[in-house]
Amino acid sequence: MECIKCERRVYDSRLNSHAHTYAQLILPMHGMLYIETNSKKLTLREDHLFFLPPDCQHTFGSEQSNEFLVLDISDKMLNKYDMEKMMGGREFLFDDRWKAIRYLLLNEADNKEGTGSLNDLFLYCYHFIADGNIPPSIKYINDHFTEDIDLKKLADIEHYNICYYSEWFKNNLKVSPVEYIQNLRVKKAKELLLNTNLSILQITQIIGYKHNSSFTRVFKDLEKITPAEFRIRNLTIC
Repeated sequence: MECIKCERRVYDSRLNSHAHTYAQLILPMHGMLYIETNSKKLTLREDHLFFLPPDCQHTFGSEQSNEFLVLDISDKMLNKYDMEKMMGGREFLFDDRWKAIRYLLLNEADNKEGTGSLNDLFLYCYHFIADGNIPPSIKYINDHFTEDIDLKKLADIEHYNICYYSEWFKNNLKVSPVEYIQNLRVKKAKELLLNTNLSILQITQIIGYKHNSSFTRVFKDLEKITPAEFRIRNLTIC
């Protein structure tokens, strides 16, 4: 397979398992599709699409009427580094941007004259896949790090169990989920310490800690000085 094949496909209720050397981009038309990889179990519906990297063993099937637009993509068109970060597959929100891309792909799928336009279309949307390669749970942390974040919720977002999620997180980010949240909170605290007149207690509450002592302990562990010392030192320098 040297390029891209794009076609409408329907899946039956039989659970099939296999792997292939090419990647697949699976866009919803209607119905649902059950997909299981070595790290994910999900039911793909009309609000998400799914990217399956090359050589990824997967099981799939559907118990209801369905239709999906599927691109078979040669591994020669893919960045190996990006694929390593998407082992097990990755789902994306099927937003208005992807709906527009699907419309263009459908037109090309019905055009039997060649694959050049399909290749160009895929290269156009590839960076959406690569840019969207920030895992959903990490996006959630980035948006909600000042709130109480439950590890089970993060694991559920990725369709992992808690033990596997913790291991996966540390392998990818080199820190634990708790350490990652602490780093985000301290970064935000430093901005507030330097750019506002808020008290240490106010900043403590804004970034998600209930007690000043907890915030001070974490801040000192990471910055080697207390929040008050950080503020005084940096304001003096300025």
